[in-house]
Parts: sequence; structure tokens; C-alpha cells
Amino acid sequence: EDLDPTLRDRIGQGDILIAGENFGQGSSREHAPIALKGLGLAAVVAISFARIFYRNAFNIGLPVLECRDAHARVRDGDLVEVDFGGGTVRDVTREERYAGQPIPEFMQRLVDAGGLVGYVRAQIGKS
Repeated sequence: EDLDPTLRDRIGQGDILIAGENFGQGSSREHAPIALKGLGLAAVVAISFARIFYRNAFNIGLPVLECRDAHARVRDGDLVEVDFGGGTVRDVTREERYAGQPIPEFMQRLVDAGGLVGYVRAQIGKS
């Protein structure tokens, strides 16, 4: 179901996708977050995520954040900044800040390493 068939063409490098409930439902493979990362998305912020998508996103190094108010308030084209550790979304355009669910420190380390494979390689290199 293509809700917006022009979305792919409008996504730019470093963009943040704001989505609704249970984002990523129906995909049990890592291909869905890989495709989003391949489009250049820096992150996905949603009301909620399908659990397998949530974990797969971190496994490939795509940060995701749950934030209900961002979905309700941010408009297409608004400039937003995300603090994953603090769990906040700042809408620079509207000069508003929304509280979400901070991501656990371990999940942030996965993102910083580029995903699970990069994290494991770094851990092996330390021993």
C-alpha cells in the first residue's frame, strides 16, 4: 500500500521520517530498515514500532525513537532535531520540543558502531 508514492523521491540525505503507529509492521527481515537507510534517512520517529522492525533498525544502525507528540505536531518540511539519549524531538521550525522514549545506552552503542556487525567487530578487536 503506497500511502505516498512520491515519498521516495522527496527523501533527502539526512532526513528524518515521522510516522504513525506500529511502523514497520509486516516485515520480519532487516530489508525494510536497510531500504530506509539506503534512501538516506538519518532516523525514523514514530508513535510506535513493530518490535521486530525496532530491533532490526538498530541491528543495521538506523536509529528509531518513539514519540507520539512529534507525529501529531510536526508537519512535512519542518526542520527537526532528535536527541536519542534524552528521548526528545525538537521541531526547530515551530520552536517546540516533544518528549518521547529515550533509547537505551546499548542501542545507542549499536547505532554508533554502524549496527550489530560493527559493534561485534569492535568488541572482538578489543580482546
